[in-house]
Amino acid sequence: MADLPSLNLLRTFDAVGRHMSFRAAAEELHVTASAVSHQIRDLEEYLGLPLFVRGARQVSFTPEGQQYHQQISPLLQQLRQATQSLLSRDHPLALRLSAIPYIATDVIAPELAAFQRQWPGLRVDVLGDTRAMNVEEGEADVAIRFGLDIHDNAIPLVPTQCTPLCAPEIAEAVRNDPEKAFATFPVYNMSGYMDLWQFWLKEQGWRLPADHTTNLNSYRGLLVAASQGGICLGFLPVAVPWLERGELAMPFAERTVSLGQLSLEVRDGLRYQPEIQALIPWLRELFQGYQQRTDEFFSPPPV
Repeated sequence: MADLPSLNLLRTFDAVGRHMSFRAAAEELHVTASAVSHQIRDLEEYLGLPLFVRGARQVSFTPEGQQYHQQISPLLQQLRQATQSLLSRDHPLALRLSAIPYIATDVIAPELAAFQRQWPGLRVDVLGDTRAMNVEEGEADVAIRFGLDIHDNAIPLVPTQCTPLCAPEIAEAVRNDPEKAFATFPVYNMSGYMDLWQFWLKEQGWRLPADHTTNLNSYRGLLVAASQGGICLGFLPVAVPWLERGELAMPFAERTVSLGQLSLEVRDGLRYQPEIQALIPWLRELFQGYQQRTDEFFSPPPV
């Protein structure tokens, strides 16, 4: 058995102890509440005693937990200060941020200058690739992922949904007779993601001829093609600007299907650097802004 529990477990214990909340600690550490719960349980198993009393709505220290927190919290703060002092030396840090091309070019790139004005010594190389780059093997430092299942250590950004989008002039026809519309108008699919169309159709209990689709390897190209008289599968909230501009319409606003979360994966060793700790909330705010725009777009007009 090691002389000390891992620093990650101690950081989590300290955060829960300061907030007296698993959820608030998860927000600070940019992980899920489930991850915090697992890490506290691992620390308690390591020490062989409970550190918190779990209530229905709050947690409180056990006597041993309170004493332990009083002893280690100042030491962790000293470690933070020493590390930040070392990392604040005048040397540029380059981060490689991986995302699918549409998110890289249409979501992140237009807003990146504002972030870099706050961190002039930080260079962010945005890598748009349809392939999921391997963070663990060093292909990228930070990667934006999407999917129904995310790892406990992933950092959630925003929930995502899918639903068909189409050219505004055919929206009524698609809505009134979906089977005829899917057989008549061009249906576009992102290369390698045909299963998402089948997933959406299965959730509706529909059998439509969406297996005869035109594949495109560019999501922006997919949206452009659909805006010219076709149908594609839209991803909310990142596709909402096309709806706001009236270039695409949503024929089945009530038929959205959850695709889980957009989440962030960070390479080990970088997660707690000051620049990463600034990048994470900036990305969260960016994507949550898209969610707010989506909610506002579909909210009823004021009476």
